[in-house]
Amino acid sequence: MTLNELRYVVAVAQTQHFSKAADSCHVSQPSLSIAIRKLEEELGITIFQRGKRQVEVTPEGETVVQQAQKVIEEAEKLTYLKTVQKNPLEGVLKIGAIFTIGPYLFPSLIPYIRQHFPEMPLHIDEDYTENLRKKLLKAEIDIAVLALPFSDPAIETLEIYDEDFMPLFYEGHPFGEMPEIKVNDVPSKDLLMLGKGNCFRDQVIAACPTCSSPTSSVDDWVVGSSLETIRHMVAMKLGITVMPVTALAKQTDYPGLDSRPFAEPVPKRRIVLAWRSSFPRKEAVKVIAESLQQALAAQVDLLPLKLER
Repeated sequence: MTLNELRYVVAVAQTQHFSKAADSCHVSQPSLSIAIRKLEEELGITIFQRGKRQVEVTPEGETVVQQAQKVIEEAEKLTYLKTVQKNPLEGVLKIGAIFTIGPYLFPSLIPYIRQHFPEMPLHIDEDYTENLRKKLLKAEIDIAVLALPFSDPAIETLEIYDEDFMPLFYEGHPFGEMPEIKVNDVPSKDLLMLGKGNCFRDQVIAACPTCSSPTSSVDDWVVGSSLETIRHMVAMKLGITVMPVTALAKQTDYPGLDSRPFAEPVPKRRIVLAWRSSFPRKEAVKVIAESLQQALAAQVDLLPLKLER
C-alpha cells in the first residue's frame, strides 16, 4: 500500500463521492477507483459500499479510514519539521467556530492575524459543535472555537475566555427602565430562542430557570435559525432574547434595540480552542488563543483566562 492510496481513501470518506475525491486529489476517477480497489483486495475487506448516488464507509472500512488519517498526519509532520525551522507560523490554518461565535469572532480575528502573522492565512468554517468535532478528527479543520461543555479523548482544549450573556430587547420595553436585569425576570412566554440542537440554546435554558416555566412549553417558543434572525425579530417587537456579549459588540448599528447587563451572578459561557492531540502546530494554537483575546477584548468586555506557555 502507498501513501497516495491512503489519501484517496480519506478523500472518498470525506466527500462520499469518487469523482469529487478524484478532483480533490488531482487524479482521474478511474485511477483513484483502481487504487482503492487494489487496497481493498490487499486488506481483504470492503472499505466503501458503492451506491448509485452516494458512497458510504463500511464498518470495517471506518477503522481503515481512521488509521489512514493518522498515517497521513504523521507523514505531514515530516514536512512540518522542515517548515518549522524557517517559520513555525507559516502556512494555511483551517479554523472552525460554532454558529454563535463565528460571525462575531472572525471579522475581528482575521485582520488581526493578517497584520501580525501574514504568513499564516486562515481558512474559516462555521458549524455545530458535533460537526466541528468530526471535522477535527478527520483533519478537515485544524482548530475549532467551541463553548464548554465539550470532551473527546482524541481532542485537546485550551480555555481562553469567559463570555457574559445579556438580555436584548426593543426600545420601550420595561427592561429599559432597569439598570440591570435579574435572571428570574426573563419571561418565558416572550423569549425568542435558537432551535433545538444549538448549544447556546441549552446554555440559556440552563442559566434562566424561568425559561422552562410550567406555564410555557419550550415547544411553543418562537425560534430562529441564527442570532441575527432573532435580533431582527426582537427589532420587530416579537419578543426579547438573550445573547452572548460578543454578539452585542456593535449594538449601535442596530437602531430600535436595547440591552442591559444581568445582575450577579451573571450567566456566562466558557470559550475554548480545540485541536487534535496529534496536530503538530502547537505554536499556532497558542497564537490563535492570544490573538482571540487581543482582538475581541478591544471590542467587548471579556474575561480572558491566563494562558500557560
